[in-house]
Amino acid sequence: MIKNEKINSFSLSTLIIALSGAPFWGILTSYMIHNSSKASLISMIIGFILSLILSFIFLKFFDSYPELFGSEKLKKCFGKLSYFMNAIFGSLAILIYIFLTYRLATFLASQYLTRTSNIYIYALIIFITSYTASKKMETLTRVSVISFFLSIIIFSFDFFALVGDIELDNFLPFITVSTKSIITSTLYFTLYFSVPVFFVMCYKKNSLVDKEKFKKYFYSMLTLSFIILFVAISTTIGIYGINLTGLFDYPLYTVLKRIRIFSFLESLENISSIIWVLYTINAGSIMLCTLFDNLQAAYNLNNKKSKILNSILILIAFIFPLIFYKNNNYLETYGYVKFPLIVTLVLLVLIIISTIVVSIKYKKNKEN
Repeated sequence: MIKNEKINSFSLSTLIIALSGAPFWGILTSYMIHNSSKASLISMIIGFILSLILSFIFLKFFDSYPELFGSEKLKKCFGKLSYFMNAIFGSLAILIYIFLTYRLATFLASQYLTRTSNIYIYALIIFITSYTASKKMETLTRVSVISFFLSIIIFSFDFFALVGDIELDNFLPFITVSTKSIITSTLYFTLYFSVPVFFVMCYKKNSLVDKEKFKKYFYSMLTLSFIILFVAISTTIGIYGINLTGLFDYPLYTVLKRIRIFSFLESLENISSIIWVLYTINAGSIMLCTLFDNLQAAYNLNNKKSKILNSILILIAFIFPLIFYKNNNYLETYGYVKFPLIVTLVLLVLIIISTIVVSIKYKKNKEN
C-alpha cells in the first residue's frame, strides 16, 4: 500500500525549479551556445513562453481525477492499454533520469575527482537519489525546500560578485546565426525546461493541504527558474564573450572561477557549484519517487514486488551508461544531448494525448 502523505503547495512547487533547471547547468548550455551563439537568449525567451503553454496542458492533467496518481488516471481512462502506456512512461522517465544524473557524475569526475572513475560517482548519486526517493514525497519536499532557499542565497551571492565584470559589448552583434539555429535551440530549451516538470503532475493533487494555491506557486516557481537560468547564462556571455564561452564544456561553472573576495578568497566556485548538485539530486529523487509510486499503483503491486521492480529499474539506470557512454568524449557528449531530446519529445506527445483523453473523460464524469 502507498502511504497517503500530506504536503503543501509551496513545498511541492519547489521541485519545479530543480526539474526545469537541472539539465542546463551541464553540457546542455554549452550545446545551446554552440548552436545559436548569443541568440540563445532569444531562444530561451521564446522557449519559456512555449513552456508556459505546455504547463497549461500539464495542469489540466493534474486537475483531472485529483484523488489518483498519474498512472491510475491512465488506467481509468485507457483500460488495459494503460499497462503498455505506463511501461512506456516508465522507460522514458528512466532515460531522462540517466541523462541528468550521469552528466552530474561526469562533471564531478572531470572537475574534482579526476583520478576517480565517474561510474563510482554515478553509483553514489544513484544511491543518494534512490534512498531519498524511498523516503517518499513528504520527506523529499522538505529537502527540496531547504535546497531551494540555499540555492537562492548562493545564486544571489554569485550574481552580485560577478555583475561588475559584465561588458555589454560582448552581447553585440546580437544575432549572428540563422533562424534555423534559433528554432533548434528553442526546441531544445522548451523540451528540457518543461517536460521534466510533468513528474510533479503525476502526484495526487488531493494530497496537497492547500491545493487551490498550487497553480499560483507553480507558475511562480517556473518563472523564477527561468529568471535564474537566463541571468546565469547572460552573465556568463557578458563576462567571457560568446567565442570564449563556447569553448567551455561547463560555462556556468567556469564563470564562477572569476569570483574573488577581498583579493585572497579564491576557488569559491567549489561552493557555488552546489547549486547544480542540489538541482540534480532533487530532480533525480523526484523522478524516482514519482516513478516508484506510479508503477506500484498502475500494476497493483504489494510492497515486496514494488521493491523488486524498483531495484530492477535502478540496476538498468546503472548499466545503461556503461554500455552506451563508455568513452565520454566530445562527440559522444553532444550526441548524448540529442538522444534525450528524442526521449523528451516522445514523452511530450504521450503527455498531450493522455491529457486530452483524461480531461475529456473527467469532464464527462463530472457532468454525469
